[in-house]
Amino acid sequence: MHAQEAIQFVENKGQWNTAVRFRGEVSNGVFFIQEHGHTILQHHPADMARLQEAKHHTNDTFLIRSHAWEVTFLNNDGSENKNGTLLVPEKKLPTYNNYFLGNDPINWASACSIYQTVTMQNVYPNIDIRYYTDRGTLKYDFLVKPGGSVEDILIKYTGVDGLAVKNKELVIQTSLGAFRESSPYTYQPTAAGRAVVSCNYSLKNQYLRFKVGNYDKSQPLVIDPSIIFCSFSGSTADNWGFTATYGPDGSLFGGGIVFNDAGRFPTSLGAIQSNFQGGETDMCLIKLSPDGRNRLWASYLGGSGNEQPHSLVVDGQQNLYLTGRTNSPNNATGFPVIGNGTVAGDGFDIVVAKINATGTTLLGSRKIGGSGADGVNIATTRALNSLQRNYGDDGRGEIVLDQAGNVWITSHSQSGGVTAGSIKFPVTTGAFQTNFGGGLQDAVVLKFSNNLSNLLFASFFGGSANDAGYVLSVNPSNGNVYMGGGTESPNLIPASQMGTIIGPSLGGAIDGYLTIISPDGTQRLRTTYIGTAAIDQVFGVQFDVNGFPYVMGQTTGA
Repeated sequence: MHAQEAIQFVENKGQWNTAVRFRGEVSNGVFFIQEHGHTILQHHPADMARLQEAKHHTNDTFLIRSHAWEVTFLNNDGSENKNGTLLVPEKKLPTYNNYFLGNDPINWASACSIYQTVTMQNVYPNIDIRYYTDRGTLKYDFLVKPGGSVEDILIKYTGVDGLAVKNKELVIQTSLGAFRESSPYTYQPTAAGRAVVSCNYSLKNQYLRFKVGNYDKSQPLVIDPSIIFCSFSGSTADNWGFTATYGPDGSLFGGGIVFNDAGRFPTSLGAIQSNFQGGETDMCLIKLSPDGRNRLWASYLGGSGNEQPHSLVVDGQQNLYLTGRTNSPNNATGFPVIGNGTVAGDGFDIVVAKINATGTTLLGSRKIGGSGADGVNIATTRALNSLQRNYGDDGRGEIVLDQAGNVWITSHSQSGGVTAGSIKFPVTTGAFQTNFGGGLQDAVVLKFSNNLSNLLFASFFGGSANDAGYVLSVNPSNGNVYMGGGTESPNLIPASQMGTIIGPSLGGAIDGYLTIISPDGTQRLRTTYIGTAAIDQVFGVQFDVNGFPYVMGQTTGA
């Protein structure tokens, strides 16, 4: 395990509240160790992302939503635990932190030591608690020595909105949503290895106990829950998560951006790109084991400009497909493409790539666009503007695979090619809409062969105003592709296709839409608006086992 993957516990030498003994940074928050328990402070991920955006780009002011809750170890009768607890830090790092807070030296602290493990000794008779990190996950183990009794352990949660035990996990309700602690993996060390002991949470009101099966009380017992939400990438540079998907074995694939800070993203041996390539941001990609405990591979992907991923999908062989955007140049320092993989102008372009199961080989990669901004929904700056209604709307799009393994992508293009000397988005002959509809941008839909070597078709989709493509899904019964997104166009549906549809006309300033495209891309079979007199957009479409589509989105209407 790399050193940067361990949470670092910093001693308190007066720079924080006296109740705090050690403090550690966790994902979107802070973890405080006190004399008889700990406190968890979590910030809303979207607010922290806005904070990072302001740090790099603007001077915006806004609120950061946070929630803190305290975990206290009480006596068996519910009284305050006044045992002589001793906090023992271990695995000291060679570095230290200095804190010079304000202009009053009384608030300053220097040479504050940093540790990777803290043990709370004698919390109960013959029971210690050890805080540490295992493969990027914050853990605290109860170490029950011979003579100790599990029945002595009583844990109180203060400041939570609710507690529940579901699927053997502890679910902690807060104002930011639900967080979880894993089922308490419990074992006894033996000469033959770990002997697993059955253990479950027992919850009453805000008080938690452990219900343990039969075990050898003459030997040590370890109760080992994990604080699941504190898993992190291990990067010492700023990261923003953009998209994730799963593999056929339940493994997790994540994609985001990493900033060109002093730190670095922890790549794996043989990664496609082991180093930051340039610009302000590169893509960062990671694969985790099904239980989230092991990082199977991790890599940068980018060029000398700025990149971000928008969607991921994995095939049956664990190959990863992604789409996103780049403004890296069309030269040796650009986004890595394979063969004749660049059909693009200047500025932002759509990218699509295929990576092998071990994250070591780029199997296919292309760059598609024209003279305008492609892969950008309205603007790269994030503000309430046309189809941009939420933080992150500028980076929406999706990649899916059909039954034959072909690769489908939806996104947006501002490369209509209507001005002299401009490069038009490379739509293909025979596509269902070869002409730009109008406004600033149209949605686009593309189909590639499995290895990305052939662009099978590319088409605009739009009317006279702004249109965006957000989501795709393939009908398993006939191979037709359903695409959804948002539109301001009042003429999105041709008169010849009105028929019996849910929404024949634009209901408000912005509506969601759903359109059906033939597998070869030559026909738009049917289109409907989905919306109210207010603002609506479609953000998801999926099929059930019977072939019925389910559509979800967002509305400001009643």
